[in-house]
Amino acid sequence: MRYYEILKKRRTDLKLSIQDVSAQTRLAPEYIKAIEDNDLDVFSDDLSFVRYFIRSYCEALGVNWSMLQEEVDGSIKHYAHLRNMALTQAQKRMAASMPMDTNESRVRRTGRSSYQNRVASTSRSLSRKPRRKLSMKAVIIAGIILCGGFGLWAGMNQIRASQAAQAQAAADQEAKDKEAETARLAELRRREQGLDNAQPEQEEAPKVEDTTSVSGSTVTVTSTFDTPPEVAIEAKFSAPSTVWLTEAGAVLNDTSQYTDSFSQTVTMNAPGTLLFQPAVPEGMKLTVNGQTVTPELNENGEAIITIEVVQAAGAAKEEAAAEQGEQNEPAE
Repeated sequence: MRYYEILKKRRTDLKLSIQDVSAQTRLAPEYIKAIEDNDLDVFSDDLSFVRYFIRSYCEALGVNWSMLQEEVDGSIKHYAHLRNMALTQAQKRMAASMPMDTNESRVRRTGRSSYQNRVASTSRSLSRKPRRKLSMKAVIIAGIILCGGFGLWAGMNQIRASQAAQAQAAADQEAKDKEAETARLAELRRREQGLDNAQPEQEEAPKVEDTTSVSGSTVTVTSTFDTPPEVAIEAKFSAPSTVWLTEAGAVLNDTSQYTDSFSQTVTMNAPGTLLFQPAVPEGMKLTVNGQTVTPELNENGEAIITIEVVQAAGAAKEEAAAEQGEQNEPAE
């Protein structure tokens, strides 16, 4: 897609008219239309400002000028080349249509007598020195004219460069305002069409992580139960031992195995209590969810570790409120 097609599509996507863009860029509407139609004949009087007009148009629509700059410069150069070729062809046609010189003067000279030839030769010899003076004056005058023309050309180039710099400075100064104005107009159009009626998305509440705390032989795992919490139990014994891991009286492991290490993860779907009891607690190294547990031995030399899985206070209130709301809903 060519650069002028991109600009036109961007304007129509933003639902902006040529008059809207003209108000932002301060470019005449016919210039904006000429840019979208790639009609550079409109700018044929002076092509030096075309790229600045197109850059101003890009900034007003929020289009990346650097991505289109190379194509725009190439298009302008191609148009200038075609125009120069047409001018050269026109000059050649004019030169071909001009009448050719004839040899009439030579014919007249050949018809002179010898007396006339001597008089002409004497006249040329007498007027040779004044002709040299006139020739020198002509050289001086031509030099003055050339210097004046060069100075005029340099001055015009300096004026054009100054005008181009001023246009660039003005474009840079207004770039931010144009972008903001474009966004404002687009927002205004969306409001007119009722596109801003969508409800804002509610921010998700930050997720509360599960926590594990240890106090003597009691381990507390606090969870919101957004997802079922896991209780990972790791133990190493000084001598082979059997282990009982129970929940509400139900044994969760194979108690017939004697081993010097134990590893099991229990997924809790609801709050509850786990009991972990090794047969040989002496020298045992125990961790629950990575937390080190140092159990206390009772009077019988036994160690019973209680693992309580509870629901976080905030989550419990929200669940109770939800249940209360369901109870208050009228039956259909």
